[in-house]
Amino acid sequence: MKKLISILNHRRAVYTLPWFAVFLLCLSCGSSDSNSKASGLFDPNKDYFPEKVAIDYAIGFDVQYHGHWKELQLFRHYNDFVDTIVYALVLRGTPAPAGFAANRTLEVPVQQLGSLSTTHLAMFEVLDALDHLKGVETAQYVSSNTIQQLVSKGEAIELAPSGMLNTEIVLASGIQALLGVGYPNSQNDNYQVLESAGIPVLLNADWQEKDLLGRAEWLKLVAVLLNKEKEANAYFEEIVKEYQSVLNLVENEVEKSPLTITGIANGDAWYVAGGNSFTYRMLQTAKVAYPWSNNESTGSIKLDFETVYAYGLKADYWMVPSNAKTLGEVLQRDSRYADFKAFKTGKVYNVYGKYTEGGGNDYYESGIVQPHVILKDIVKIFHPQLLPNHELVYYAPLR
Repeated sequence: MKKLISILNHRRAVYTLPWFAVFLLCLSCGSSDSNSKASGLFDPNKDYFPEKVAIDYAIGFDVQYHGHWKELQLFRHYNDFVDTIVYALVLRGTPAPAGFAANRTLEVPVQQLGSLSTTHLAMFEVLDALDHLKGVETAQYVSSNTIQQLVSKGEAIELAPSGMLNTEIVLASGIQALLGVGYPNSQNDNYQVLESAGIPVLLNADWQEKDLLGRAEWLKLVAVLLNKEKEANAYFEEIVKEYQSVLNLVENEVEKSPLTITGIANGDAWYVAGGNSFTYRMLQTAKVAYPWSNNESTGSIKLDFETVYAYGLKADYWMVPSNAKTLGEVLQRDSRYADFKAFKTGKVYNVYGKYTEGGGNDYYESGIVQPHVILKDIVKIFHPQLLPNHELVYYAPLR
C-alpha cells in the first residue's frame, strides 16, 4: 500500500509541475493578444483534424470534431441505467476545452496505451500502431506472435500477470490511458484508483453490438485516440466492401435455409441464442433457419434439455457447443448428443479455428477486425457451394 501511495503522489506531482511551469511562462509573456497571435502556434479557427471518422454501424460510441479537439462519447447501455461518458481528446500542445475533469481529458495522439482485452489488440496491428501499445492483460491469452514478441522484449508489459489487474504495475508503467471492457457494474475499485491518479479507463462495449460490422467499427475508437483516422477509414472501407459482397451473394443465391441449434446443456438448463442476439444476427445474415428466431431476447434464452433435444434430432447443424473442441468432449457431457443429426453427419462447429494451447483464441482477437472473413466462414459452413475456394479460418468442425 505504501508503494502504491508513493506512486500516486509522484504522478500527482508530475501533473502539477507542468501546469505551474505554464503559469510562470504566461506571467513572463504577459497577456498581450498580439504576442499570442505572433507565436502562430495555435489557430482557434483551424480544423486540425481534416481526416475524420464517422460511426455508421456501432451503437456503443460516437465521435464529434471541434477544431482542435474531439468529443468521444461512450454509451453505457449495459448498466441498470443508460448513461454517457464523454471525453475530450485534445490535440497535443493546444488548449483543453472547459468543463472536462482531468481524467476525462486526453492529449492526442496518446503515446502509451494499455489494453485489458484481446479484442482490442488487432486494432493496433491494422492501424500500424503497435508502438503505442505498452500493456496487455495477460500474455498467455494473446494470439498474435508479433504482440507476444513485444511482451518478450519488454516493449509491452503484462498488466494482469496473475489474472487480476495490478494497479501498481499500471501506475509505474507510464501508460496514459487504459482500454477496458464495459460490463454491468464494471466500475471496479481498481479502475477508480487509476482514474484518481489521472489515467482514464475507457470501457469498450463492443460485445453489445448488433452485428459484425458494428463490433469491428470499434477500431475507430482506437484510431481517434492515436490520430489514425486516415488508416482506419481506408481499412474499414475495404472490409465493408468485402462484407457487402458476401451479403449480396447470399441474398441472390440462397433459397433454402438449413436448420441449426446453438449452445449446449448445462445440467438441466440449455441456454440458446435469443432472436435479437449478436449470435443469431450472424446466422441471419447467412439465411439460416433457427427455431427461436422470433424470440425478442438480445442475450440467451433458458430452455430445458428436452425442448432443445427435440430440435437437435432434426437440425442440420449445431453451432458453438460451449467450449467443446472435439465430438468426444461433447459426448462426455451427455451421450444423448450422439442422437443429433448434426453429430451423425459431422456438422458440429465451434470457434476454434485459430486457438493457442495457452488459452488464446484468435476469433476474439484478429476476428474482431475481420468481420468479412467470419461472415465467409459462416456462409461456407451453411452454403458451401457459394464459396468453393474459401477455407475456414475462425470456425472449425468438431472431429
